[in-house]
Formats: sequence, C-alpha cells, structure tokens
Amino acid sequence: MKKIALMVVMFLILTHSTSFALRCGSSLVKIGDLKQEVLVACGTPVSKEVIGYIDQEKNGDRIRVMKIEAWIIASGTFYYSLTFEGNELVTVEQAGRIK
Repeated sequence: MKKIALMVVMFLILTHSTSFALRCGSSLVKIGDLKQEVLVACGTPVSKEVIGYIDQEKNGDRIRVMKIEAWIIASGTFYYSLTFEGNELVTVEQAGRIK
C-alpha cells in the first residue's frame, strides 16, 4: 500500500501544473482552498474520481490517511482538473476546451 501511495504522490509531483488559481464566475479558486469553498464557487463538478490515498507518517507513527480526489469542472470555455488531498485543493490544471 505504501508503494502505491508513493507512486501516486510521485505522479502528482511530476505532472504538477504551474497554474495556481482559477476563476469561477466572480470567485477565485486557489491552491489551499477547501472542497466546500470550491463547490460553492464553481458549482457541482462534471465528474469526481478517487485516484488514490496518502498515508502520512511522522517519526514512524501513522498520522492519517487522506483520500486523493480529482474533480473536473467547467469554467468559461474550458474544463479544469482539480486535485484534492484530503479536503485541500493542491493542483489546478487546464484539461481542455469545452466544445
């Protein structure tokens, strides 16, 4: 399980985007925002998917397991991929143009 979590974390680090904020209507969604804040600002996601889990440890003691979740939202003329670790937004990436 630890190897899978490490692979997921490495994948997220390697595919990390330089985009840090997203405008949803009149609201600005940024890294560090909570899921509820994003939901209020952007509305219901087009899709949600659990893509993994992180098992955090400190000094050899297990602290908590956090779910990694990917949301696809539509804003303006683009789709965006948002990644949450636990309840916190960690990445925002443009995912394509709305046709």
